[in-house]
Amino acid sequence: MPDRYRCRVEEAVVSPEKKEVLEGLVRKLFERRHHGLIGGREKDWLTVELVQSLRAESEVYREELSTKTSGPLPFALGYFQVREGQLTLVSDEVPANVAPETFVRFLSEFLQPGAQLWFASEEGEQGWKIEDTGEIARVADGTDATSGQAAAEESAGASS
Repeated sequence: MPDRYRCRVEEAVVSPEKKEVLEGLVRKLFERRHHGLIGGREKDWLTVELVQSLRAESEVYREELSTKTSGPLPFALGYFQVREGQLTLVSDEVPANVAPETFVRFLSEFLQPGAQLWFASEEGEQGWKIEDTGEIARVADGTDATSGQAAAEESAGASS
């Protein structure tokens, strides 16, 4: 996994009822972005505190991504802001300490369906589209991977 991903977002409309919670999480993860530089027992204690805080604010995090004392720490969220009802980036790169799929699944609770997040590294670009809370789909070249696969199958059938 790389240290950072280039990132872009499309149609990242924040669910109105989740706006305040998401703003708080953005702020919290921005303030804790240097977590990796802390050592020893203090880091262990702060990790548990942050995991429990995320669990308190996010059902997806609590039910699907973490245990009571451990889980992915989506520090990339600290590189976003909520502006005019949209989740926007304040940087073109985000930390890669959490896999893109996990990060987008976490965000699915806060963004309306249709939001897309794209992550690029030396291996190439991968995109994820939010379908519903906890439900995401991989996208390729700006189209849903499943619809692209169906089109390829139809094309193969037509040429047989």
